[in-house]
Amino acid sequence: MKKLLTFAAAAALALSLVSCGSTGGAEKAPKAGYPHPMTYTLDIASATKDGVIVMQDNSQYGTPGQSTRQTSYTQKTSWYNIVKPNKPQKGDKIHLVGRITSEIDIDSLMVSVVDNAGGGWTVLTEGENFLKGIQANVPYDIDMEMNVVNKAGGECMLVLAYGEQNGGVANFKAEKVAECDIGTPQGDIEVIENHKEPKVYEFDLSKDMAYVVMEPEYPWVDGVQDTMADPLLYSAKVEITKRFDKDTDWPIPGDKIKVYWKTRANNDISSLNGRLIENTPAVNWWKEIDVNGGKGQVIAENIKADEVSELEFEFEFSEAPIDGVTIYLYNDLSASNGSSLFTYVRD
Repeated sequence: MKKLLTFAAAAALALSLVSCGSTGGAEKAPKAGYPHPMTYTLDIASATKDGVIVMQDNSQYGTPGQSTRQTSYTQKTSWYNIVKPNKPQKGDKIHLVGRITSEIDIDSLMVSVVDNAGGGWTVLTEGENFLKGIQANVPYDIDMEMNVVNKAGGECMLVLAYGEQNGGVANFKAEKVAECDIGTPQGDIEVIENHKEPKVYEFDLSKDMAYVVMEPEYPWVDGVQDTMADPLLYSAKVEITKRFDKDTDWPIPGDKIKVYWKTRANNDISSLNGRLIENTPAVNWWKEIDVNGGKGQVIAENIKADEVSELEFEFEFSEAPIDGVTIYLYNDLSASNGSSLFTYVRD
């Protein structure tokens, strides 16, 4: 879900900038790993790309006067690569620092830290933080402390929001003022980095695709599918995100997936196509991540009803997904005489 109507964060706002905070830990016997509870110092600029916070129109989901302009969920402001070895947990604190410059005057700017595990946004911090009286083109110093009330499972993202009374969508420039601090590990701890060179994943996806229905896909009109219109094609989405470890083995551009699929269809299909997409809230539910783009590729031909098909095909990533990986299967109207059901075939 894209909307973020209430931002949680506990906090005391201070308008004067202070130096980077130090981490703390509970008084208990040292053990391997990072000490918790602890205080994270997170600098806003360190979460951005090229020091820019990209905003978007959130009128469809936001609260008027409060959050109809919101940090982009496709061009996120994320500390994921920084906190990956040691993600915030319940009971920790986040010391948020930074210097931002707005393109417009903003009467009240909401600030929160959120997570995107499980397909939606979960607020990591409690309370509500508002930055007041931001002036256009005047640097504004941020220094606040937030209590973490939910464990981060996916990303650790900064979200800013303001109301439509301030005007249109205006981006922010962020200036780095402190080094990020995610704690000091105790004992021996191994941090595994993601692979750097393209690789080939080999999956037998029969069980993932145990029951796949190629359903009619209708045209979209004003954000709603028109089921009274003629379908455009027949399609199915098979999510395979669980096949990858987001921390240590996440797909990169050039990676390939070699797929094995033993199945039986209840319909003749002359040509079955497929490609990789991302189907998550982080990309507004659709992004092409296949090297062939939207045209995809033919993965099977002349499938006969009620006959066992042992299929092998391969996909290649054009870019790294953000939150998920889905195999999109489809055939045009002329390739079959309607919807098709694929079922798992046991050996």
